[in-house]
Amino acid sequence: MALVLIFVILLPSLLGVLEAINGVILYSQVRSGVGHLQAVQAIFSGGAKGDYSKYFDPDKLKQAQAEITAAHSDFATLSDEFDHDGSIGFASSLLPTQIHAARSLTHIATDATIVGEKLISTALQHSPSIVQTLRASAADKDTAHPKPYVTQEVFTALNQDLDTLLPVFQDMSNYAQGVSLDGLPLSASQSHMISSLLPLLPTVTTLLEQGPGVRDALGWLIGVDQPRTFLLEPMDSAELRSTGGFTGQFGELTFNGGHMAKLQMKNIGAYEEDHSNNHGGSPPIDRALYNKVTQQNAPPPYNAWWPIANFGVRDATVSADFPTTAKVIMQYYQGEFGTHLSGVILFTPPLIKQVLHVTGPITIPQYGETVTEQNLEAKLHYYQLDNKGIYREQMIEHIPDAELARKAFTQHVTQSLMATVMHLPLTQLAPMGAQMLQAMKTKDLQVYVDNPQLEDLVAKYGSTVSMDRSNSHDGLYVVQENLSANKASQYVSTSIKDTVTLDQQGNATHALTMVLDYQNPKNDTVYGPNTYRDYMRVYVPKDSTLVSGNGFSQLSQGAYCGLPSEGFPACQQNVYGDGSPLVCSSSTVGIDDATFYLSGLGVNPAAELYPIGGPTNTTRSDEAGRAMFGGWVVIPPNCKMTVTLSWTVPALSQGGYNLMFQPQASVNPQVDLTVKSTACSSGDAHFTGTMNGQDTMFSLKQQGASCSLQHK
Repeated sequence: MALVLIFVILLPSLLGVLEAINGVILYSQVRSGVGHLQAVQAIFSGGAKGDYSKYFDPDKLKQAQAEITAAHSDFATLSDEFDHDGSIGFASSLLPTQIHAARSLTHIATDATIVGEKLISTALQHSPSIVQTLRASAADKDTAHPKPYVTQEVFTALNQDLDTLLPVFQDMSNYAQGVSLDGLPLSASQSHMISSLLPLLPTVTTLLEQGPGVRDALGWLIGVDQPRTFLLEPMDSAELRSTGGFTGQFGELTFNGGHMAKLQMKNIGAYEEDHSNNHGGSPPIDRALYNKVTQQNAPPPYNAWWPIANFGVRDATVSADFPTTAKVIMQYYQGEFGTHLSGVILFTPPLIKQVLHVTGPITIPQYGETVTEQNLEAKLHYYQLDNKGIYREQMIEHIPDAELARKAFTQHVTQSLMATVMHLPLTQLAPMGAQMLQAMKTKDLQVYVDNPQLEDLVAKYGSTVSMDRSNSHDGLYVVQENLSANKASQYVSTSIKDTVTLDQQGNATHALTMVLDYQNPKNDTVYGPNTYRDYMRVYVPKDSTLVSGNGFSQLSQGAYCGLPSEGFPACQQNVYGDGSPLVCSSSTVGIDDATFYLSGLGVNPAAELYPIGGPTNTTRSDEAGRAMFGGWVVIPPNCKMTVTLSWTVPALSQGGYNLMFQPQASVNPQVDLTVKSTACSSGDAHFTGTMNGQDTMFSLKQQGASCSLQHK
């Protein structure tokens, strides 16, 4: 109600315009209507901060109901004047934009008071139980298991009201269309507020028009029938994984009847890793949970390439198809922590920047730090990777184990940011919602919920970050998996060049060249081994045939070169000879031992490079409906690896050539795509650009002998 009623604040600012047309509006009704709304605000003002029970106090609700009814009478008369007064009709020919805006806003205000009257009436019926629940929740210190704000009875009554009010919302939505605030005597802040709120009306109306099924799904989300718990995990893109980054932190986001439990972010390493043998290291918090992890394997079919001898929640982001990854996370989380999850939410650092753009800076008082969208990356790197920052965390948090302490600052940032978002002013909700929807499309926010209706809404308004499995068109999805146990991905840039040649039968032969350029000239800390060990997977349509490939480590052929101190021939600057796919900027190639976790790289992974060749995995795809070419790509620091791959895709459609390109989350590759066809005698079709995380469909369009690549 407050979202919509705020529009009437602008009515007094129209008095100057109205005076210019001889005062045809009843000023007393304008003042009276606004005065009644201000009285409603005064009724609910005061009281203890965070005491929401005052909004459901029966006496206050009755007073507010009387004021809303009086305001409705004033605004109804006012809108009637705008509709039927001849002088206003004449004035509209002189000031069409202003009069149209004023007329629309008076109708919106009239409808809003109808909504207010109805909802206050329902609130009065249920106020005793609501007040009791709110006061009990405020007194209860058990923030891990909050008492529900919205019961099934209240939710049912609200649904009935919304069904009744649907025509009113439709009317408001219609009046909100085409309203221009240009020329109105509004301040910049008023204009920004109103322009942000007007688009909410069509959105709310659209959701209401979809019927009680959608509202029931939203009720499911906030835990009306029973508590719902969602796993929240920030992704560290400096350690690239299938979904965009390693998830070293986690927190349970629990809703019970609309009441959110306090979010507590934790370090997954404290549960799934044993650091007791390290200097200052700590044993796992739960030895039984840790023992489970050491005895678990990666689920099939990912166990065909997973190189680590154990598997836990920290490793579960194994699929670039996010619904698949989410289900793996939920399975292993319940097995380890015993909590049934209703969904999973992952997000990247760029999303935090976008949120900070809306919320403004946040303060972390324990550290005396203010985090902004400009300094976010530097602050996170300082406390996660710089020994000085990690030491400061150890001192502030009283955590001797550096590996556990280094994520503490990031945990505070995440918790503070969530608290800020949950208490955003109403005027910031619309821009925040727009940011979230866009972040889903760029894969900076990935959401999975175990509710088909809500998943459909995510797909409709954002993205489920699903792998395209259609075989009615060509497709390409390159997925990199940094399993080096380091944070070197931030120094690796990716560029992809793909030349597609179409024959007369419509078969498409790809010649892919991908360059991974790993440059860290200042030798900044990568936190872990310096050598970059990436398990790369290239997904294509299921009946594709591999032609050739190069750049993948051939583990079965023994060492090619390495550190002489460990008994290997020294690696040269052009590692594999003239025309080498692996070229380093220094004459000394600094390769180091692989972490002992990577048992899949040999019995005793050492500081060595293997011969290279085609992908070593060509027949065992880990994604249904997709062929997969995979293998290890190993790059020493300050070196550049060129991976080549060629395959043929059989003709998939008679309707022309289409290619779905899916970039991996947190990877924004420079893409150079060329399509060659004998039908394009005037030249090849070409595209070049940087992918921003969004899936893109490229279509070959012919106009005579000329061809172009269109994309959307």
